[in-house]
Amino acid sequence: SSLRKTGAIIMTDVPSKTKVSSKIVYQNPWITVREDQTRDLAGNLGVYSYMESRDSCMVVAVDDKERIYLVRGFRYPSQSFGWELPGGGGDSENLLTASKRELEEETGITAQSWNKLGEVYVCNGLMTEKMAVYLARNLSFSGHKEQSGEVFSDMRFFTRDEIDALIAQGEINDCQTLAGLHYYQLWRKDNL
Repeated sequence: SSLRKTGAIIMTDVPSKTKVSSKIVYQNPWITVREDQTRDLAGNLGVYSYMESRDSCMVVAVDDKERIYLVRGFRYPSQSFGWELPGGGGDSENLLTASKRELEEETGITAQSWNKLGEVYVCNGLMTEKMAVYLARNLSFSGHKEQSGEVFSDMRFFTRDEIDALIAQGEINDCQTLAGLHYYQLWRKDNL
């Protein structure tokens, strides 16, 4: 195992639990819920339940005025409305391809320039899903916007100051969007 020294504390990278067995307790086309029997470092048995789902993508679509495009929608599990970056499920395809598809389907926007900004686990204590964040630039509204079950009540460009205000007011309440916006902020430091 690797050792890292942080001040006076020495940390080892040793998993705190190991899998003894695993069973599927629920499955549909989008998710699988697993229940694993685990053993901790002291040898005690336990149960850990988690969800496997396909990887996903979020798109930071930026226009020539450096404004970012957001969509506002209702999320059933949290029973909340909020502003989000366009994105969604990867549908088992290349995540750049999925990002292009999701941006066009949700907003009608296509982009000439694409950069991968980063990749992060969505909720690593509960899910296996990883999310890729892509930057889309040189935008056009020439794409085909799909009418699907996912309905957005509004969508438009925002300045960075307006986005900061939305975050402060709780109008952006989605961790995936916050991660995508942070990746873009880091990219801007090195590229603009």
